[in-house]
Amino acid sequence: MAECFDYIVIGAGSAGGLLAARLSEDSGTRVLLLEGGGTHKDLLVDMPSGWGQMVHDPKYSWGHRTEPERYAGGRCIDLPRGKRLGGSSSINGMMYVRGDRSDYDSWAALGATGWSYDELLPHFVRTEGQCSQAPHFARPWHGRGGPLTASDLPAAHPVSQRMVEAAVQAGLPRCPDFNNGHPDGAGLFQVNVQGGRRSSIARNAIEPAMRRANLAVRMHMQVTRIQVHEGRACGVQWQDATSGRHSARATREVLLCAGALQSPQLLMLSGIGPGEHLRELGLEVVRDLPGVGENLQDHAIVPMSWRLKAGTPSLNASLRGLGMLAAVTRYFLTRRGAMVMPASEFAAWCSSDPALPYRDIQIHGLPVTGDIEAFMRDGKTYRTEPFPGMTMAPYQVRPHSRGQLRLRSADPLALASVRMNYLHDERDRIALLHGMRMVMHIARQSALAEWIEAQTRPGPEVQTDAELLDWLAQYLGSGHHASGTCRMGRADDPLAVVTPDLRVRGVDGLRVIDASVMPHLVSGNTNAASVVIGDKGADLVLGRPALPPLTLPHSAPLPHAAEAAAIAS
Repeated sequence: MAECFDYIVIGAGSAGGLLAARLSEDSGTRVLLLEGGGTHKDLLVDMPSGWGQMVHDPKYSWGHRTEPERYAGGRCIDLPRGKRLGGSSSINGMMYVRGDRSDYDSWAALGATGWSYDELLPHFVRTEGQCSQAPHFARPWHGRGGPLTASDLPAAHPVSQRMVEAAVQAGLPRCPDFNNGHPDGAGLFQVNVQGGRRSSIARNAIEPAMRRANLAVRMHMQVTRIQVHEGRACGVQWQDATSGRHSARATREVLLCAGALQSPQLLMLSGIGPGEHLRELGLEVVRDLPGVGENLQDHAIVPMSWRLKAGTPSLNASLRGLGMLAAVTRYFLTRRGAMVMPASEFAAWCSSDPALPYRDIQIHGLPVTGDIEAFMRDGKTYRTEPFPGMTMAPYQVRPHSRGQLRLRSADPLALASVRMNYLHDERDRIALLHGMRMVMHIARQSALAEWIEAQTRPGPEVQTDAELLDWLAQYLGSGHHASGTCRMGRADDPLAVVTPDLRVRGVDGLRVIDASVMPHLVSGNTNAASVVIGDKGADLVLGRPALPPLTLPHSAPLPHAAEAAAIAS
């Protein structure tokens, strides 16, 4: 006889892990949390710089890839998705970024009632574990004690600090807080790192909740189907490698939190999705929802690199050969050094179009370069170069291009077919080219120019827009921010998959609560927004009243004359 729970949560990622922890706070509620991967208690998960190896390791990531991408030279691009408790928060780059207030106000305008910035700000505050003692992080739009750590970099690298100075010289304002509702200008990221270790939803929410008797957490369990009877989700089927197939019943709701790639896939496998596609694969159509798998979005990022002069500080030497051994030894002894490096230290937001109400270009920067060609060839091997170097990488935060996810077959263990269609919309290509030119403009400023020997990727011979587009096809990659495939919207929107309370349209007892419900991407990294979706989702499931909106004074964004003039020239 199948086990019985009040709620079954599918996926222990940033949203699902927090959701399950919140639901289990009521000792009378029985919660089952199913995760296809293993434990977060692992050296590479713990060590911040371990992200670089985990994102392409099948022990830690599901191994999704795009179909051949036109503007990436026909390459198939890796799409890392976390395969551990904590989901992608256990393998991501650890930057704490909320996005722009206009992102969420736009969601609300598109039909996601209740998801405006002022309505979500209390959830950002409630979930934030702010560690900095700087006065600007004591303002009412920051929170302490939440499950998502936000801390200053343990020790910003000199090259990263020079990047900030160069960006200011290039006309960008200095920005001490990117999470004030309008990220704008240059500064250093806050990160999900505490005490030299990754600080994730797995550690701060799931692990404490596992001590409760009413929360059952099952790992290495891959869900194969959501059971629907007479229009209501009533249970879940899954299987593991050792004991075969299992099932459980949900007396209240099934809560799907498997992420933007696996949530739509599981809906389709359960007969919920575009009817014609499901019938082609021999699947029974339970509910014809044409929007499932549509509206797929991601940030398309292009890494650009520079060779620094001999003797200039860089992390290249610390991430190869004996330098790596020394760095790892230092990490174990002190929890400091190169092994505490997140995916980026330097950050900047700027505009390709000053008329937009948000800064549409985000730039990442690190004091390291690698053999990107080798990386692109096999998708796994990353070799730092034998000379000092630095990397800056722009992407457009709100792309216009849309992709699509479809099943390859009715096999529940086969990965879905993913077409991102990066840069298919001409506006995205124009914006990214502006971002690349802004990065090169920053590198020409004196704070960096005195340390730079040469620009290496692209080389100085690459000048025109056509040449830049041809060059970036070799290096374009994913920002690891897939979203939007089960988007929320109005009842009269034929492509909306869930309502603003995250219920799947036409199926009772089933909600989707993860990044797939985003109507469009946010202006930056998506982990903090995913955590907030889980936090607000818990309130919706429990029928709790909305948190009182936290309305703060803000000013309309203004274009930066110096920035615009520099790029125009």
